[in-house]
Amino acid sequence: MFTKTAKQYDDVYSYKDYEGESELITTLVRERVPNATTLLDVACGTGKHLEHLSKSFECQGVDLDTEMLKISEERMPEARLHNGDMCEFSLNSKFDAVTCLFSSIGYTKTVDRMEEAVSNMANHLNPGGMLLVEPWITPEAWIPGRVHADKYETGDGFVLRMGVAEPVDRGRLVLEYMIGNSNGISKVTETHEMGWFTHDEYSNAFTKADLKLEYLEEGLTGRGIYIGLKPE
Repeated sequence: MFTKTAKQYDDVYSYKDYEGESELITTLVRERVPNATTLLDVACGTGKHLEHLSKSFECQGVDLDTEMLKISEERMPEARLHNGDMCEFSLNSKFDAVTCLFSSIGYTKTVDRMEEAVSNMANHLNPGGMLLVEPWITPEAWIPGRVHADKYETGDGFVLRMGVAEPVDRGRLVLEYMIGNSNGISKVTETHEMGWFTHDEYSNAFTKADLKLEYLEEGLTGRGIYIGLKPE
């Protein structure tokens, strides 16, 4: 994942409107679970969504990447954060809302593990609670060999990032970074093993988890959003 570039992560994604997305998430939760007070963010990363969501809910976070969690802890020293895999974590708490954002569900890689993750997150909901999952790209959007490159400004330099979509089943993304600052220039390579899933595969996962499914095509960022309500 982003263990090697955790310190650059927030600079690379500085364009992302975490505040606006969090406001929309809060609205979606309030419309469906009016009395919601608690929220768990799964794959919380550096805590940028949690930072804003904590204004409306009592929040906790889970992430597998310890380097990302360190940054989240620095950002929110009072927050309850947990290290864990989204398929396997087990907390002694249940929540009115559980979120899995920014396409993190793609890191489950296979349909079976994606279903395990959805089931596990659903098991952490209170009766009447709401699960919100932002999917990764669709199979049709995966173009093997496609290359992209971007430059990002940091506090003391620049990050150049180039990525290529490898022609493998369900998707592997290789990212090459050139990180330049006052200490010099370094090169970092990260390979992201991910899985894209079809609409039917996501829908089946929510159905198997005994959740009433709702799909919003636009979602937070144009990739759609899956909402599941747990029976009372």
